[in-house]
Amino acid sequence: MNSENARLGNSSAAFGLAAAITALFNTALACVKDAYHPLNSFMNSIAGHNWTTQALADIILFAGLGLTFSATHLAVKVKSSTLIQLLTGAAVIAGAGLFAWYFFY
Repeated sequence: MNSENARLGNSSAAFGLAAAITALFNTALACVKDAYHPLNSFMNSIAGHNWTTQALADIILFAGLGLTFSATHLAVKVKSSTLIQLLTGAAVIAGAGLFAWYFFY
């Protein structure tokens, strides 16, 4: 099988795409909640600590997007090599974003 033309299964592609989006969402939420204290306080009130609430939001987003993408079969059209690049790019951007935020904040 040629790896350039390899296709992932519907669920693998859907949840891979959901993981990339969730990683970027997590980074954005971490920065916004630290910069906007009313949001941080609100998140503390939901689950006892803002990081717990953030983790719950990440899990809900990941599961929701994964199930939605699985049901619509949109992610199946993505080549495996493209999904790997997307996941790698999202992880690098998310990591660099968090590093920059906490280094300069």
